[in-house]
Amino acid sequence: MTAVGMAVLLKLGALQPLENIAYNALFRLRGEASWDDRLVLVAVDDASIRRLGQFPWSRRYYAQMLDVLSKAEPSVVAIDLLFSESTPDDARFAQSMTQYGRVVLGQAWDTTGLPLVPVPPLRDAALSLGHIHTEEDADRMVRKVLPQIQGEPALGVAAIEGYSLVQSLIKQPDLNRPMWLNWVGSPLRQYSFADVMQGQIPQQAFRNKIVLVGVTATGIEPRLTPFDINPTTSGVHIQATIINNLLQQNVIHPIGEGWVLLIVLVLGPGFSLLISSRYTETQVAIAAGGSVGWVGLSLALLKISYLLPVALPLGLLATTTLASAVVERLRLNALLQQQVKQMWQTYEPDLVLRPLDTPEPLPSAGIAPSMQRVTQLAALADRFGRSQSTQAAIARSLSVGLVAADRDGLVWFCNPVAAEWLQIRVGGQLETQLTPTWLPLREWQEILAALEGQWQLNGTAKPPHSREREVNRGDRWFSLKFEPLTNDGASKAPISTSERRSLNGSISGLLLLIEDITKSKQFEANLDRQIHELQQMSQLKDEFLSTVSHELRTPLTNMKMAIQLLKISTAEQQRVHYLKILESECNREAELINDLLDLQRLEAGVQITQSEVIRLQEWLPPLIEPFYKRTEARQQTLAVKVARQLPSVVSDQPSLERIVAELVNNACKYTPPSGEIVVSAEWTPPHVELTVRNSGTEIPEHELSRIFERFYRVPQADPWKQGGTGLGLALVKKLIDRLGGTIAVKSGAGSTAFTIQLPLRREE
Repeated sequence: MTAVGMAVLLKLGALQPLENIAYNALFRLRGEASWDDRLVLVAVDDASIRRLGQFPWSRRYYAQMLDVLSKAEPSVVAIDLLFSESTPDDARFAQSMTQYGRVVLGQAWDTTGLPLVPVPPLRDAALSLGHIHTEEDADRMVRKVLPQIQGEPALGVAAIEGYSLVQSLIKQPDLNRPMWLNWVGSPLRQYSFADVMQGQIPQQAFRNKIVLVGVTATGIEPRLTPFDINPTTSGVHIQATIINNLLQQNVIHPIGEGWVLLIVLVLGPGFSLLISSRYTETQVAIAAGGSVGWVGLSLALLKISYLLPVALPLGLLATTTLASAVVERLRLNALLQQQVKQMWQTYEPDLVLRPLDTPEPLPSAGIAPSMQRVTQLAALADRFGRSQSTQAAIARSLSVGLVAADRDGLVWFCNPVAAEWLQIRVGGQLETQLTPTWLPLREWQEILAALEGQWQLNGTAKPPHSREREVNRGDRWFSLKFEPLTNDGASKAPISTSERRSLNGSISGLLLLIEDITKSKQFEANLDRQIHELQQMSQLKDEFLSTVSHELRTPLTNMKMAIQLLKISTAEQQRVHYLKILESECNREAELINDLLDLQRLEAGVQITQSEVIRLQEWLPPLIEPFYKRTEARQQTLAVKVARQLPSVVSDQPSLERIVAELVNNACKYTPPSGEIVVSAEWTPPHVELTVRNSGTEIPEHELSRIFERFYRVPQADPWKQGGTGLGLALVKKLIDRLGGTIAVKSGAGSTAFTIQLPLRREE
């Protein structure tokens, strides 16, 4: 009905004043825009009138002004003035117009409909004519113009046509539809008529531009715009806005009347359906949000030159909300009157807080008729709740906690176990004790909403499902099970689903059962942990077998290929090359097998180690000695730095030698020519630190955590394709762990360093 009413108001035009106000407000909210720099205004302003005399002027002034402008070579000159009466200076003015050749003059119609056109000499000299007719709305503001009247285009449209003859083609508007103005708001670049006529303005200001000449003097043709209410602007700004809109192609496109009617017919019923089943506060909030959203949408569309109706949708939202609230109030009042008596008859036998032979009337005296039924319903619910609490027969010797509360969370029963665990008593608030200690407030609200929502969806006497949560309290686990309490008396008199919702809001209360499940949770946790460990072990085994099979197969494949090539090769040089490949792959296979065996021994704990005293000053240099020739051949620099005051360590010497050799070997492998490798030993109590640092290479930060994994190689870190087993660093890590030490890697600033920390004495 509201949609139909708004549609009628729309047809009668009753909403137009409000739409005009909204139109102005939208433009002010949008803010000022910028004028196109291809348009300038020569203004007949107050300063020009003071200098040249009373307006209107002799037409020789316009001729002089046009002579000056013609030297600046503007694209077109449009004059927003009427020259419909002959004067002695018409010939002089016409001569200047003819010499320039691109002048557009204005024309209009008087109140009787007779045309007001320029005198023949001027009309013949003009490039074209354009009407300056405008129609104001009821609030005296011009919002749209007719781009063509009786075959004559508007002055701004004619100016654009002239501009298109000498410059780029500008798309013209639909001449058969009103043109809605997209107001700019900011000041238009303008120059005083007198200054232009006297040549005081640089010619560059007008070159290749549209020059609009019009009156801006105070009191002459004042006009209102959304940005100019007090003070007003001048009528020439209408033609300036037309030209600017066409130059920037941002003419306003209002939504058609058909779309407006569609909005009314869809928005009204749709919004009514949306809010019909909600609380009044929610309805108002939705209406307010919808109004703000519509205004925001209108503003966003205005910025891209589309105009939506505002007053109509906002009025539709407001009237629909009001009508929905009134209808809901009337329906609720009728439903209350029907149900209060029926509820009393249904539940009155349960009210045992008074003698059965002394019936108690419903409270109604002294209460306004409109509120009597609500008061009676509240009194009935209160008495029924107290009656039910006295009838409760719940075992108090249970090992589980038991709490019963009404819909407001008021506890009317709790057994000793629940009282101890929850620190709650009869008459307390269940929510206060549960949140946030046992449950977050949001989760508690979700449980209540779920219980009520399930009951509403059932729509039958069947109770909704319970809700269960498990809560950890220190080192103990508890199971919280929430059961809804429904009105048993509902079965005595059938009530429809909609009536039940209005009657008691879904459920009358809830029952909470609390059970200590610590032992079962511990059992589950142990079982889950064991399952997870078994899954990890199985996954690691599968990954290891897959990788090992691949790594073992690769050298064998290369050896087979080398053998095949040896069989068919005839040149001695080729045979030597293939033999080297075969030897290299055999060594690689042997190294891989040995590394795998060593890793397996370390993981199984069967690797035999023997601790002995190692003097690092004497032990380290000979160990590095074999690498000097290798680094010289690769044009690398190798240095060993051992601190003087360095204590001896007690550790397994073969394992330590293998660790250092593996790290130095990697450094030699990945250091480019001219790079530097430094092996150092220092005493940093309580550890001895061995560091292998090489320059010229870096390991990406996201790869550092994986370099000690088996068969893992840093992508694109081996530009020389030297290869390897991929087990070296994994073996180093295992050996260091076996020796009771640690290893760390840092990479950055063009270098990579592996640092080993060893205890002075290895723990057996």
